[in-house]
Amino acid sequence: MIETFVDYALGPHGRYLSELYLDNQFLINTVVVGFACYKIFFGKRKQDPSVKSVTETK
Repeated sequence: MIETFVDYALGPHGRYLSELYLDNQFLINTVVVGFACYKIFFGKRKQDPSVKSVTETK
């Protein structure tokens, strides 16, 4: 159903993108999941400036 909508809405460009994704979906999904995991585990975590760290209070 999604593929039909993309083909209709975007015309030949949508068909090209749809075929490209379907041919390479494992690689594309692996990159997306890998990037999400990277951001979850290694992304900077913003700290509230009003909260002091343990080392600053000593």
